[in-house]
Amino acid sequence: PHLSHWPAAMSQPSPGGSPTAAGVKNGPAVRFGVSDPISLQEAEPNDLQLSDRMREDLETVFPTETPEGMQTRQAVLHELETMFHDWMTKLSTEGGLTEEEIKRSTVKITTLGSYRLGVVHPGSDIDTLCIAPPNIRREDFFSTFADLLAQHDDVAECVPIPDAYTPIIKLKMRGVCIDLLFARLARPIAESEVTEEVVKEDEMLKNMDEKSVRCMNGFRVADQILQLVPNQETFRRTLRFIKYWARRRGIYSNILGFFGGITWSLLVARICQLYPYYAPNQLVNRFFRLYHQWNWTRPVMLCEIIDPANVPGMTSFKVWNPKTNAADRLHVMPVITPAFPSMNSTYNVTETTKRIMLEEFRRGHEVVKDVEAQKATWSEVHAPFPFFTHFRHFLMLEVLSKSEDVYNKFSGWVESKLRILIMQLEAVSGMLIHPNPDQYDLYGSEEDWPFGCGMFIALSFSGEAGAHAGQHVDLRPAISQFMDVIAQWTDRDAHLGQFKLRLKRISEPELPEYAKNPEAAKKRKAARDEKVGSPKKSRVASNGK
Repeated sequence: PHLSHWPAAMSQPSPGGSPTAAGVKNGPAVRFGVSDPISLQEAEPNDLQLSDRMREDLETVFPTETPEGMQTRQAVLHELETMFHDWMTKLSTEGGLTEEEIKRSTVKITTLGSYRLGVVHPGSDIDTLCIAPPNIRREDFFSTFADLLAQHDDVAECVPIPDAYTPIIKLKMRGVCIDLLFARLARPIAESEVTEEVVKEDEMLKNMDEKSVRCMNGFRVADQILQLVPNQETFRRTLRFIKYWARRRGIYSNILGFFGGITWSLLVARICQLYPYYAPNQLVNRFFRLYHQWNWTRPVMLCEIIDPANVPGMTSFKVWNPKTNAADRLHVMPVITPAFPSMNSTYNVTETTKRIMLEEFRRGHEVVKDVEAQKATWSEVHAPFPFFTHFRHFLMLEVLSKSEDVYNKFSGWVESKLRILIMQLEAVSGMLIHPNPDQYDLYGSEEDWPFGCGMFIALSFSGEAGAHAGQHVDLRPAISQFMDVIAQWTDRDAHLGQFKLRLKRISEPELPEYAKNPEAAKKRKAARDEKVGSPKKSRVASNGK
């Protein structure tokens, strides 16, 4: 059962509620998830005001998508579904299926991720899933359907990545960025069945290939999160704040070992379960407090994990289980997905990223308490982390390329292997490290390399890490091992001389302008381009993924 929309449910007395000390009101007893709530207390008028201020503050810096923007997105999704259906029909006809069989071959395009959860802002991607019948092969999707998309007048970019862990087509259609996933059903869906409902059943995963299950679970996880929270609107408002805060504090990046979008969603959902009648400002407070104090040897879960051994025909699925899987015991901050087969969404977290995130939870709680005491504003909670002034020493990585295509491939390869460098540097005695998920546009600072970005890892030397005066810290073994891994890039020989990776240890005064003052670097590039009269396409700095 879902509680009615906040704030109505939280500002009115609830039937069956009980008054407590000092007139504080409790809502009716409910239970969501694996334990009883910590508190049934309802929000007080002061909290409703604080939540409104929090929402207004966020709207000025991180606005929700406009109604016109949402209409454009819906039109793009409708267009994609029509294209997918027409392509599937053509393929099925060529494959000898009758008209009746084709009619029964349901196709569906549905959404997952933040779009499905209802947390959409201008410029955000739409994670989209194409659900295909058994006669449509993944190879065809990544060849002929990708070609069809690339030829479409409204599609500006189309990059198929079939070999990724979760295969994807990245495209931009009418200004909307789309990440397109593909799942192939193992059995056809009957005419009487509704695709989006049927695929919520675990039974549908039987005999599906591993990649399809992974893609399908993106949809199933988002759907289950919405089913498992007491109040969807409260959940959305809280999640929007936490996601913005995490980006600004430099801890939003699954690939670097911080938390990604799905993990932040699961953590907020669990707080909502534990405090079902709280307002968003109270949930943000408890979010920081609870996860700073959490015993991370225990997983965060929204529901009990289903053991595949108990489900006939499902024994081949691997489910997160530290009792039987040695690798699962090594996970540092487990946050488990609710849909079968349950997996840990934080397998990339290292001791370094754990330390940084716990410190951010601690700081977040302190600043929120100041906001509640009227000693600070909400904007101070998500003030950007002062990365380049907080530290004095850095390891700088510059990815350089002669062409955009090679740049996209090579920078993706380097980024996917950065976690190896982080773990090598963690082992260096006397040093603490702090990775930065942002990639900085070089703004044409390298004449011979028009495409590129800079990435930075801060280095600090402290007694707590075992540093002492006069100590010699040698980074060469860690860096050379990382460079050996980078040299294994499969496209290396095909693009020889077209790319370069530069690593350099620098101090704060040596930081390049593009990192310390990107606006000035951007203006300088524009002035140079104007002088030359032929502007080179620049690489847009990207936020941590």
